[in-house]
Amino acid sequence: MKGCKRNPFSAFFFILTLFSNLLLAQTNSSQIDFFSPQNRLKFGDYLFREQDYLRAINEYQEYLKIANNDTARFKFAFALAEMGRETEALDNYKGLFFSSPLNEGARLEFYKINFQQGDFVRFRDLCTEKIYLPENSDLIIQKLNRFSYLLDDNLLPDSAAFVDVFDQGEKEQVLNFYMRKKFPPYKSPLTAAVLSAIIPGAGKIYTGNYGDGITAFLLTGILSFLAYDNFKADHDFRGWLFTGLAVMFYSGNVYGSVASTQIYNVGIKFHFENEVKIYLNEKKYFLNKYDFLNR
Repeated sequence: MKGCKRNPFSAFFFILTLFSNLLLAQTNSSQIDFFSPQNRLKFGDYLFREQDYLRAINEYQEYLKIANNDTARFKFAFALAEMGRETEALDNYKGLFFSSPLNEGARLEFYKINFQQGDFVRFRDLCTEKIYLPENSDLIIQKLNRFSYLLDDNLLPDSAAFVDVFDQGEKEQVLNFYMRKKFPPYKSPLTAAVLSAIIPGAGKIYTGNYGDGITAFLLTGILSFLAYDNFKADHDFRGWLFTGLAVMFYSGNVYGSVASTQIYNVGIKFHFENEVKIYLNEKKYFLNKYDFLNR
């Protein structure tokens, strides 16, 4: 059977066409300036929406060297804050405080960052002196002001004055935080010491360390019994040896019970403050959502 004849010119024209298309594509791509201001801005916005704040910062930074764009600067500051570069974020937000349509949001973010930095006395001073206070968001700042008292050791205001700025749906949880802050379920080191002095291990059981408490009770009891038994059998050396060990464990049990209350109380404070911070994060620090951040 005869094979099909191939046209040598068809293969030549196919290769020629393929080469021309590749050359044209390369020429078109070389004409695209990926590092132009507009392309940097588009790429920065894409990275921002993907929450890739680290790379978005680089794109916005290069763009803002050339152009002045309030939305880009706001996003730049927001990304800096998310990456923990709070001082730089504050400086950029300040650049929007005057004559910018985004000044209200920038001032709110300024207060939010100052709150997150944890110097609550300074934060309350800002609120009192109304430094860069947002004109239309005074209620939000008052709410953050109240929460600052839950996260430091200053005296709490009156409960009625504390909750009056919150919405009806928020008051129950806020009042719960207030009462737990005012009356924390701390354990008394003195009570723990007295309990362990009377019954070895009782102080640790008082703080919820049941395993350590039972161990302390058994060891102290066994060593005391061995000391008594050896003295009774006229084995004075072993009697004094076990007496010394019993006294050592007894004293350690009392000291350990006091230390246990301190650890317990630190845990209570840590978990309380963590709950408050989780609540604030869920509430977005009472700030309104910025629609332009998703564009």
